[in-house]
Amino acid sequence: MERRDGLLSWLHEAQERSGRNYLDAKELAAAGKRFGLSGAELRGVASYYSMYSLKPRGRHLIRVCDSPVCRMLGSRGLLEALGGALGIDGEGTDAEGRFTLETCQCLGHCASAPVVAVDDTVHADLGTTGIRAVLAAVREADEADEAASSPGGAGHGA
Repeated sequence: MERRDGLLSWLHEAQERSGRNYLDAKELAAAGKRFGLSGAELRGVASYYSMYSLKPRGRHLIRVCDSPVCRMLGSRGLLEALGGALGIDGEGTDAEGRFTLETCQCLGHCASAPVVAVDDTVHADLGTTGIRAVLAAVREADEADEAASSPGGAGHGA
């Protein structure tokens, strides 16, 4: 049995392995055996921290800061613009399963609010035009990755 101080890192890695940014029952069972914790204890940890999810999410996670500073400086407008661009009303996952849009509390960049995190990258002091450009760049990178990994793509010796 491993020391429990490694649990959060292990859960983070397990969530990344899922391909849908969540912890499935199989991974939680493996964590229980590895760290000597019950399913209830693990669900408690996973539901306490906003970085974890017990439900499938999109391949990319977009978090819009909803703290008072970001809200005063326009984060709600960014949330609406992102929702419109993704076809999501409020929070949720787009139809393709590519993006999940969530609000969160403070991302630690209040001096450059409003702040949005896309996966592990924080984007600060954005307007609706800036966040749409970030979204377009992520989509473009995905399309390049998909083209490179498809049969006959650059990643397959074409």
